[in-house]
Order: sequence, then C-alpha cells, then structure tokens
Amino acid sequence: MSNNLVGGFFARLQASTKYLFGCGVVYGENNNNGIVGAFLVRGQDHVPAFDVAPDWESYEFTKLDASSKADQDFVNNMWAWDEPVIANGEKKEIADGKVFK
Repeated sequence: MSNNLVGGFFARLQASTKYLFGCGVVYGENNNNGIVGAFLVRGQDHVPAFDVAPDWESYEFTKLDASSKADQDFVNNMWAWDEPVIANGEKKEIADGKVFK
C-alpha cells in the first residue's frame, strides 16, 4: 500500500514533469515501513514544482548540499537502491520504489 502512495503522488505530479526528476522508495517490511526519496528540481525553490499535488505538504522536504559526501551517497542510493536506508538509527532494506521522470 505504501508503494501505491508513491505512485499516486507521482501521478499527481505529472504537471511538473518538466521541472522534476527523482525516485521514491519504500523501505522496511509490512506494517513497519516508510517512504523516502530524492528529487532534482529545476530552480532553487521546490514549492512551485510540488504544489501541483494536493498532498505534497504531507511530505517533508530538505534541500541537499551537492558538495556533501553524505548527501551524494544518499542520492546515489535513492537512484540505485543498492544499500539499506538508515531510518531512526536502524538499517532497513528497500522493498520497492518508483522513478519519476
């Protein structure tokens, strides 16, 4: 069901396909999972690209620093799904995900 949330959110973002590229993943197991992802946004402000989706405020957005090794590793993992996600200090395996393009 969490993967359906990601798919529905991506469907509502279709008006912003010229401004966004990214990936959302579901980590964890049934009844104990979460959603995380990384997006490239055209420009410096993410709000105009995401506010086309009525539920965009349900998610927390953080601007990443391209010069930070930790942020680079996070983005690489979001696009490759190679490593577990660290959530609340615990490693959780990536169960599924979707790419927005």
